Amino acid sequence: MRSTIKWTGRIPWLLIPVLLLSCIIAQAQVITATLSGIAQDQTEARIPGAKIIIKNEASGDTRDTKADNEGFWSVTALIPGTYTVSISAKGFTPWEENGILLNQGDSRTVANIRLQVGSETAAVTVISGADAEVPVDTAEISATLNNELVDSAVLTGRDAAELIKMMPGVTFNNGGSVGSGFNSISTGTNNGPVGSFSANGTQPYGSTALMLDGAMLVDPGNAGGQIANINQDMTDSVKFMSASYGAEYAKGPAVLQAFSKSGGQKFHGEGYLYARNSALGFANDWDANNQGVPLFPSYYYYVGGNVGGPIFFPHFNKNKDKLFFWVGYEKMIQHPYVATVDLNVPTSMGDPEMGSNPGQVTLTTSASTQTS
Repeated sequence: MRSTIKWTGRIPWLLIPVLLLSCIIAQAQVITATLSGIAQDQTEARIPGAKIIIKNEASGDTRDTKADNEGFWSVTALIPGTYTVSISAKGFTPWEENGILLNQGDSRTVANIRLQVGSETAAVTVISGADAEVPVDTAEISATLNNELVDSAVLTGRDAAELIKMMPGVTFNNGGSVGSGFNSISTGTNNGPVGSFSANGTQPYGSTALMLDGAMLVDPGNAGGQIANINQDMTDSVKFMSASYGAEYAKGPAVLQAFSKSGGQKFHGEGYLYARNSALGFANDWDANNQGVPLFPSYYYYVGGNVGGPIFFPHFNKNKDKLFFWVGYEKMIQHPYVATVDLNVPTSMGDPEMGSNPGQVTLTTSASTQTS
């Protein structure tokens, strides 16, 4: 009885890793990648049982497998990143290819694997993945912005979903006028680019799925509006799929998917302050004053930062390749000024009670502040 009670008390703790594993498996269906290939010698003869090791160059995490009787191998559930593939077999010189870039949802084949006959202790044959041909084994029509492009892209606001305007086949839903249909300056709930752009001629609302790490950010019960925002400084990559993608994407026909940053073997972090304050001067203040147009000051401040790296202790994860962390925070201080117009009902000319002006226009301002 005592043993039963002891195990019963441990059941909630045992469920924690099961739930975490379930979340990882669920996300792997959407945001992870697959890498495969065929181990061959110089005469294109298959090498069964070859040992394959795939290493993430940023985190140091390794995955290993063996080729089947036909020399074929495949490794799934690889998080986006840059990888090195090492292949070895008895009686052959080891072979390696580095710099293989995998984006979210990719299914790629490492081509031209040729192991030379020789000693297993001989020098490794190394091929640069940047120069090697790595074909894409899928018919999907997509475009991917990596971390460098996401960080350097100029956005009006603080929502990385605005990057959809850079994707092929996407246009503003503005009825032929200038600009888009959403307020790109202020960042908030139910205010995003989803619904303001049309992909390949589709209707704006309800035709574009917005996802972050596999989670849907579009509310179908709210006219297909965007219910959450994607922080640009916390996003590693963005992928836009417009046709022929896999069946795991239930929404569409266009899918914009973002993948968050993650920790690696080295500590990385940043702190930032983004400011937009109209008190520093308007670009057209002289022209506006000349025409008698009132200008209303506003300011936006975004203070935040993020940091990531390995989690290790003296007797745990000493190689810094098993467990990582990444955390980010941003506070938004938004103070827009909105002009409202009150029109008095005009009366007949010359009314002594109303004066000589038949109508009067009064401009007032209102302000709001949002923090999160």
